[in-house]
Amino acid sequence: MPENLNLIVILGGGLKKDENGWRTTRYDEQGDNFGVQGDRLRVDAAHEMYKDFIKNKSDFLLLASGGRGQLRNIPDSPSVASVIKKELLEMGIPEEKILMEENSNNTYQQLQQLIPIIQNLHLENCLILSNSWHLPRIKVMIEYGPGLDFLKEMLVAGNLSLISAEQVLIDSDPSQWKEMIDIVLGSQAMRERIKKEKQGVAQIKSGLYKFH
Repeated sequence: MPENLNLIVILGGGLKKDENGWRTTRYDEQGDNFGVQGDRLRVDAAHEMYKDFIKNKSDFLLLASGGRGQLRNIPDSPSVASVIKKELLEMGIPEEKILMEENSNNTYQQLQQLIPIIQNLHLENCLILSNSWHLPRIKVMIEYGPGLDFLKEMLVAGNLSLISAEQVLIDSDPSQWKEMIDIVLGSQAMRERIKKEKQGVAQIKSGLYKFH
């Protein structure tokens, strides 16, 4: 692999099925058993990061991460990673730039599955992309989660970055994204989601969180 290759990891969440098939969720939709997620923003943000890497002539790969998760009991449900990849392809990102990880069913498992991918690609830099409400729990999982010491070392060394999809989009085009994102982040549904995320963070730090 080339030196200074950047891996952008798009953590998958929930999916919805409509008349056009399966897709990532919007902010006004129940994403998983814990509430709204807004996963589509992760795909939109990955596209903006892709354009920046192209503009700066930086080498990169995108990793769509996520198995069937909470949908695994639905017979025709696809992996979250495959749906993310489909949406990235629809945005014009070349297929050879997109990897998939389809064995994980939750955030902790996504982080576990990421380690051998980084090691096998001999990567120095990795960027984990998710929603802003999700990042604090990702961070403490890396810091406290069993078997994640490799990622913790990367994080401490500054070789692993946690990127907010919302911030990427606002930075790319404030007129298109800022007002909508501000409204959503102030909504009752999102306040409930953030409350649950904070409870998860506290449980991880106290040792009560059930990693699986």
